[in-house]
Amino acid sequence: MRQRFLLLACFLLLSLVSVVHAGEPARPQQFPPSERTLKEYLFGSQELGWADLDWETDLYYTNVSLNIPLDGSPITTVADQSEFEVYSRLMLNSLVPRFMLVEAAVMPLPLAGVALKEYARDFYGIADIGRNQNVIQWLTAGFEEPYAFSVFLGDMIKFNKPGEERLSSNKGYMGYLFSYSNQHIRNNVLIPDHSLEAEWKMKGERSFKDEKLSWSFRLGAKMHENQNIANTFYVGFRRSNLDFRVNPLEFLRNSTFDVRWDVGAKHGDLLRQEYVLGKKFPIKSWGVALKLDVGMIWEDPARYSGSLRDTNASNFTLVLRPNIQF
Repeated sequence: MRQRFLLLACFLLLSLVSVVHAGEPARPQQFPPSERTLKEYLFGSQELGWADLDWETDLYYTNVSLNIPLDGSPITTVADQSEFEVYSRLMLNSLVPRFMLVEAAVMPLPLAGVALKEYARDFYGIADIGRNQNVIQWLTAGFEEPYAFSVFLGDMIKFNKPGEERLSSNKGYMGYLFSYSNQHIRNNVLIPDHSLEAEWKMKGERSFKDEKLSWSFRLGAKMHENQNIANTFYVGFRRSNLDFRVNPLEFLRNSTFDVRWDVGAKHGDLLRQEYVLGKKFPIKSWGVALKLDVGMIWEDPARYSGSLRDTNASNFTLVLRPNIQF
């Protein structure tokens, strides 16, 4: 019953995002329709005057957020500064938070994996491959919460190229992030667990007509109320590039790199490693790109104890994430 309620709550959250967008008043067009991307037609953001309402839809991470200025100052806009200059500016300004971001997020495909294993076990079993491997688990691996609520405190900047006004999501962030969830996903099974994450995070997205660059670096800790799940410290790095102007088969361009290490808070041993590489195939006329991420997750059995310890489970899980980027 609890699991059905959680799945229903996630569905309602997704519906809320659609309702908010449906009630959005028409915005003045800032650039010719021929230069607008598919994402800008379908989604976008709503400026409220005292705050910015923004949302993002994705197969793996869908969220709605509210950006609130704390000192009344506008978001600083930068044009052609290097990444190092951007990081330096954010680092100095994040010491005294100027903005707060409140976010609610849901993970659609990981939730679908939970639902299939719980309510369609025969279908889920068809995807079994060998010993302790399952294709559905590959498609949903790497997300340990079905949903989360977060508060960010720090500094923000807007990126802008002369003559190209883009979405308000075209921002950089640096500061402190606190996240909460009351469920934990392990092998597509929901486990009751009140967890709190605290991290220092640097994140950004530069999205213009012909190129999109996003990055994330985080250093944090995660604490679990469920004593059978180990508390950890972690570090993670992610960088993603999409360029419509280059050959789609060029290796370094149009690619994604994502890595994370989790260390046990009790003994300092490495409990989890995640490595993911991705390739994107841009379709310029549509303003979108097809993408495929492939990787591996390794977990030490010591990460779980008591009733959650599964000596028959595999230490390795493949990651397979087909997706589309707007």
